[in-house]
Amino acid sequence: MTITRKPHIVGKPFPIVEGQMKLAGASTYVDDLPFGPDLLYCRLVLSPTPHARIISVDATQAKSLEGVHGVFSGAEIVGRTGLNIADRPILAGDRVLWAGQPVAVVVAESPEIAEAAAALVRVEYEAMDAVLDMDMSMASQIGPIHPEMERYKMREHVHPTPRSNIGHHVERHRGDMKQGWKEADIVLEDVYEAPPVQHASIEPHGAVARMDEEGRITLWASTQAPFVQRQLIADALDLPIERLRVVTHCVGGGFGGKALVSIEAIVVAVAMQLPERPIKLVLTRAEEFTCTFLRPGFKARVRMGATKAGKLTALEATYYWDCGASIDAGVDMAWASVYAGCGPYHIDNVSITSLCLYTNRPPTGPMRGHGMSEIHWAIEQHMDRMAQLVGLDPVEFRFRNALKGGDVIFGDQVMHTFGLEQCIRRVSRALNGPQKGVRPDGRAKRRGAGIAAMWSPTLLGHIVGSMAWVRLDDSGPVHLMVGGVEVGQGLRTLAVQLAASTLGVPLNWVRIGSVDTDESPFQWQMLTTSLTWSVGNAVLEAAQQAKARVLEAVARAWDEPTGNLDIVDGVVISYGSERSLSLLDLLSDGVTTPEGEFIAGRFEGKGAFSPNTSAGYGDDSEWPLLPLMHFSAGAQGVELEVDVETGEIEILRCVSAIDVGHALNPIIVSSQIKGGAVQGVSIGLLEEVQFDDGRVQNASFRDYRLATTLDAPAKLQPIIVEIPQGDGPFGARGVGEHALIAIAPAIANALHQAVGVRITRLPLTAERVWEALQEADFDKEAT
Repeated sequence: MTITRKPHIVGKPFPIVEGQMKLAGASTYVDDLPFGPDLLYCRLVLSPTPHARIISVDATQAKSLEGVHGVFSGAEIVGRTGLNIADRPILAGDRVLWAGQPVAVVVAESPEIAEAAAALVRVEYEAMDAVLDMDMSMASQIGPIHPEMERYKMREHVHPTPRSNIGHHVERHRGDMKQGWKEADIVLEDVYEAPPVQHASIEPHGAVARMDEEGRITLWASTQAPFVQRQLIADALDLPIERLRVVTHCVGGGFGGKALVSIEAIVVAVAMQLPERPIKLVLTRAEEFTCTFLRPGFKARVRMGATKAGKLTALEATYYWDCGASIDAGVDMAWASVYAGCGPYHIDNVSITSLCLYTNRPPTGPMRGHGMSEIHWAIEQHMDRMAQLVGLDPVEFRFRNALKGGDVIFGDQVMHTFGLEQCIRRVSRALNGPQKGVRPDGRAKRRGAGIAAMWSPTLLGHIVGSMAWVRLDDSGPVHLMVGGVEVGQGLRTLAVQLAASTLGVPLNWVRIGSVDTDESPFQWQMLTTSLTWSVGNAVLEAAQQAKARVLEAVARAWDEPTGNLDIVDGVVISYGSERSLSLLDLLSDGVTTPEGEFIAGRFEGKGAFSPNTSAGYGDDSEWPLLPLMHFSAGAQGVELEVDVETGEIEILRCVSAIDVGHALNPIIVSSQIKGGAVQGVSIGLLEEVQFDDGRVQNASFRDYRLATTLDAPAKLQPIIVEIPQGDGPFGARGVGEHALIAIAPAIANALHQAVGVRITRLPLTAERVWEALQEADFDKEAT
């Protein structure tokens, strides 16, 4: 049998399936063989314009093409998806809301036929005025993008402003703002901005769905949240939830971009139209930029006051989120921003407003940091500037205002103990930064060092909790099932490690399966770095329960107290009688009690973790709150070099200190911290989704700048701080999202130290730095 590489369609971006192999003379790809010869392929017809009325969709020519099995538009596939508010159409209905929105889907026997047929679909549009940015959204000169928004299904914590493009508005206030400004000797106000960025997972979105003869649908999807997908897709398509099954294996990167529903609902809807045929859709890289999610664009207006002695007295901040055509994911970010929007500092008088705005841009979703990197981009630059005005060292200024365990934050919630001060101190010591503006080797370059602190809340939806199952038998010998998905963060390793250490067996005895909503224990969203905390606790309980049942069985067989027994390296031992029994022998042969009762070698344990969410509901709040569990903290610093002739920044060193509670696996923790730092450098220096008249202009990895190994800092220094989390497994809390939050403001602060310019808009490109130097009339010869 000859195997040849799949040909690439000239002029088209390489699809994710570019590495598949095709059987010579056949229409089946090697990677598709598990789904059988009946597999059909989808291609999307996308809107070329950001806002228009759809006059007609003519699929006559496409349907006449041999090998085409169907063309479906918003007339046949109706429904909206959303976790907080169902505002995202599966396919465009009577209007398109952004350039690149799926208008129709073509289904054919091969990707090539589907591609050719999609080009034959004719859509007639009537152009409408588009809301292209946040200023236009707030101006309200153009009507609301979602005029029927109030009729959408939404959760109680979503607060839209009627007949406007403000999809969600939330505020939090504390203290007396008038008194705070009165006490302030120094007041500083400015605006900070960050553009939309792409999650840029190496593995794009892809899914296969099939409806069987009984009407049950199985969806195989690259998703971070299978149980969320099942619920949202079932709701959107008016399916009984028991008719939909979602299966997920390891995911090739997510960063939040695969936490909600985008193209998966299209595949399920097509499978319902073509029963008993597997339906496959995998996005091209260009489609990733318009058909899935972006991180929201962001603007912050910050006003801060302090005394001459360096005590913060007041903070007023308004955070604007450009959520594109769907504010669904922005709701949680807005809530998180009013909880954490003052940064990790104790300020008596605070007023924070957060607004999710609709624009005619692609929908936005959560991204690593869940809005915290944007918030800290503003707050941590402002802190450095306030320190300069007060006349204090930036580190000392942070120490004087840092939150401590026992401080009261919003509502009546008391801050738990955490390692903020330790993190700041250790980063400061590690940097021991170079003097401002020092020139290395007499070249036209300047060096600088900067630091930024951060905190991040674990903020959960109303459906919270994790479950885990452990089974011991002679086929495993240990089977572990969790509902959390491995996306490269090391969840499987962590779960296996916790189960093995609790059971007292070697690591290689534990087998962990894929996530299947029919078979796996329940797990809701995996956001705000909650998996170590929630899944870890569930695994511990399941393993403890299974171990207790093993020891109870052996104790009965040996007629000894259970307290005498333990499992060590896979052997049940007694500290009383000094007897021992291989666990493998127990699982294969069972044991018999003195009374002659046989106990089979099969033992199970089930664990569940559901945190107490009542603390998130404050009596002083007009609106119900999302549950707030706890905060993580850290600090990050950079040393950099600026070429004053070109504006190019080179990051020489990143130092990151993160309080992880307890490092269950120090290698994984260190790797997460390093990876987060590199991603933070990428967002800080390079990344920006660029628009022209509402259309994405750089929807490829040729044009969308990402940090590579050549851009990574020469030295990445992770520092693990361990202040145990009270309800964490062995005191652990998560780390994955926190590791990039403070990098961008640390770069901006280091840039200011090096050359004296302050840039308040991301990214800090060479062009932007060079322009700032020219505007400041920077003296290249000055020391």
